[in-house]
Amino acid sequence: MTNQKTFSYTVGAVLLAAFLAAPAVAQEKKAEKAKAQKITGDIGLLDTEKNYMIVVTKEGKLVTIDYNAKTKVTAMMPGKAKMSDIGLGSAASVQYTEKGGKNYLTSIEYIAKKGGE
Repeated sequence: MTNQKTFSYTVGAVLLAAFLAAPAVAQEKKAEKAKAQKITGDIGLLDTEKNYMIVVTKEGKLVTIDYNAKTKVTAMMPGKAKMSDIGLGSAASVQYTEKGGKNYLTSIEYIAKKGGE
């Protein structure tokens, strides 16, 4: 009977520990989902081979952002757009998330530079 009590206490302690740890795990998952940030500026560099861009804000800050095929690209004129359509110096409004110290582009809206592409 003593072994049965010990077993019951051990199972109870394990269940209690799991119950208490569950909220901490849920908070960590929420923290992993990054909040989207939005900046505006000009496209300073666009590398379609390495899938990243640099946006120059009006304050002169350079923001490097990676992108992929799922990134939403919107030209501020009728028609479909893709990353390779964006010319250097185009005015842009970008939305991105930060994960692991890197910025990842989720969407971009741009206006082509006058006299450019």
